[in-house]
Amino acid sequence: FQPEVSRPRSALPCLKMAMTAMTQKRKHEDIRMLDLVIATRENTAKLGYFVDDTVVNPGLGIPYYKTVIEGANYAEADWKDQACVRTSQIHWRDDHSVSWLERHLEMTQGFIVIGKNPGLFVLGEPTQDREDLDEKHRGLPDPSRVKAYIIPAGMGLILKKGTWHDFPVSCGPPVSAFIINTEEVVEALATMPQAAPMNHGDCYKLRLCEQWDFTLKFPDPRPFIQKHGLAPTPFPVPLMGKEGYGASMQRQEVQAGWAKGKKVVVVPVVNVEVFVPGNRGPAIQPHLQSVPEVANSGWRDYGNKRGLQRLVSMFKNLGIPVTAVINSEAAKEEQVLKALKGSGWEFGAHGLNNSSGASHMTRAEEEAYFKQTLDDLQESLGTRPSTWLSPGFSVTERTPEIACQSGIQVLLDFVDDEVPFHLAHEEKGRTLCLPYSMETNDFSLVLTKQFDARQYAQTIEDHITQLAKEDGEKVVCLGMHTFVAGTPARVSALSEVLGRLRELPEVAFATAAQISSAVTP
Repeated sequence: FQPEVSRPRSALPCLKMAMTAMTQKRKHEDIRMLDLVIATRENTAKLGYFVDDTVVNPGLGIPYYKTVIEGANYAEADWKDQACVRTSQIHWRDDHSVSWLERHLEMTQGFIVIGKNPGLFVLGEPTQDREDLDEKHRGLPDPSRVKAYIIPAGMGLILKKGTWHDFPVSCGPPVSAFIINTEEVVEALATMPQAAPMNHGDCYKLRLCEQWDFTLKFPDPRPFIQKHGLAPTPFPVPLMGKEGYGASMQRQEVQAGWAKGKKVVVVPVVNVEVFVPGNRGPAIQPHLQSVPEVANSGWRDYGNKRGLQRLVSMFKNLGIPVTAVINSEAAKEEQVLKALKGSGWEFGAHGLNNSSGASHMTRAEEEAYFKQTLDDLQESLGTRPSTWLSPGFSVTERTPEIACQSGIQVLLDFVDDEVPFHLAHEEKGRTLCLPYSMETNDFSLVLTKQFDARQYAQTIEDHITQLAKEDGEKVVCLGMHTFVAGTPARVSALSEVLGRLRELPEVAFATAAQISSAVTP
């Protein structure tokens, strides 16, 4: 069943203008991300016949080849009339939208990935014979049954009749494909005056934005193929926009003088966190993994029961300002809420909890995630945070933009400098970025390097005093966690070091909000 699709006419310029307007309108509308999976014989069975080094239907007897296992013909493979055999090389594209899908009802089509690099194939199950669909929807792809399949090099797929598909896509490096279809289809495609829907030459091709009120996209495949070892050599993966600070974000330097004559401004950043019960998290004894697990989870819970209160007391005694970045679910715990409200600290946001983050979210999901976090913290604490640190650095390339549109004035998600800078978006405004020091973070020093309490505190002092000897104005975001920095031995060592640093004329302590006010009067 192939519904009628009009062929290109003289009204194409008007259609093009209409489609451009529709595309612009949908830029910020619903985006549905496809699942990204490695293609196997099992998960492509409804789509086609998987081709790898397995001999399918072995047993064909040819007496001349004694050492060969011969497979019989693919019974369902059918190239109508004259087969057309060709190769193509596909290069990287930045746009991950799926604009077109097509199907063929009179032939199968074969794609074999050749060379060393994998290819991405957007494929949807056939709908023409679905009894659960009405006549209209048998002529459309079913978006719930469309996925993005990674076919490794040296493998391929012979598509079943009616399988919805787009042309292969590069996963980063160029991918080459050996293609088998018919001269009828190739001629029909090649003679189109420009890209437009078509329904002739056994090629039924749809422009998806004319059929659906959402945009279908596949995730950036480059991290996926690197993670699964499908790329033969490493290649650059620019995942956070052109400058590395998020899509459409531009770095802008801060004018000198913001530190008011100081060489180093230190921002103590206390992470107040909770973890979803039954899920793993930071561990003091990682080998303990029985279920239920009570030792490492109890160690983390200790931070909110005792460590937070100890850190509040230490900083009060020292007279040092602090920014707390808080999971909104942690702020609902009575002992946490009581300690925070009596602390005098700046309250920043740190997501809902530390077991989940934004890295796999759609735009709509991440926008809702920011809103829920900020709304919940405002309800619990009585003030809406303007500082944000993503839990576990779990971000998307949209995170800085969404932070700007959510009213975040200070972002702590980047670690690649020691001076403050603005991140600006053309439409959403800008936010101040304070680099979050990994070298002085208690996770880095205690859990990774396994420093004892004195070594931990001494490293912080050495780091800050060295910066105080250098030119320029520097910022150190001193990351602490209630269950690491808040233990008795570490608080004892920290108290001594922070007390000495407080007396240095080149060093000042401030909250993130105070630096933001100094930079942007």
